Amino acid sequence: MTRACAETPYTLDVARIIDIGYWISLTAWFAVALAGGLAAAAIFPTARQLPISMEGYEGFLAAEPELGRTLIAGFLAQSVFALTSRAQMILLPVFVIMVLLQNATGIAPSAWRNKLGRLALCVAAGATAISLFWSMPMFDQSLEAYRSAARGGDVPAAMNIKVTLDEYHSYSTMLGTTTLLAILVIVLTSSLSAPFRRKRDGASHAPRFVGVSGR
Repeated sequence: MTRACAETPYTLDVARIIDIGYWISLTAWFAVALAGGLAAAAIFPTARQLPISMEGYEGFLAAEPELGRTLIAGFLAQSVFALTSRAQMILLPVFVIMVLLQNATGIAPSAWRNKLGRLALCVAAGATAISLFWSMPMFDQSLEAYRSAARGGDVPAAMNIKVTLDEYHSYSTMLGTTTLLAILVIVLTSSLSAPFRRKRDGASHAPRFVGVSGR
């Protein structure tokens, strides 16, 4: 039986649903990965310029005003980071499932774009997993120690802990940037894989995963 004959309205509808799930999960993952960086870029520079304070941290603020304001701003940004982390823990597996379902429809891979997109998915998934299960937990642990020292007015101890904190912050920033760029590659290769058009038999030619050929 040829491929054209094997396709039924039911299978085409299922394929369209999978395509929709693919694009929704991909774009949502990209938006969530971008949101944390945008929040940090907006909150921390603004906080350094404001005369903000917080009960329990007056001594640290008096000794290190700029670092103190940044520490307080971290309480605001932390809620955003926690939300985006939880969202990524959901969106990553959902997107992988959509990719597997898309491939299960029997669409054959085509050209180099498929390989590039799969490589980008592996990079994005790996960077996200390392960030969620290693760098961010270690960062949070160091952050709590830093806050405890600052709240107790032990400025030397807080500054020593901040060295470790900055290291994990650098790791998290690098992993977040890697994830974002890898997702962008997936978006671009998926968009270029097939034009938005319809064949004469009515089959959808919406873009599929990184160079996977249309029906």
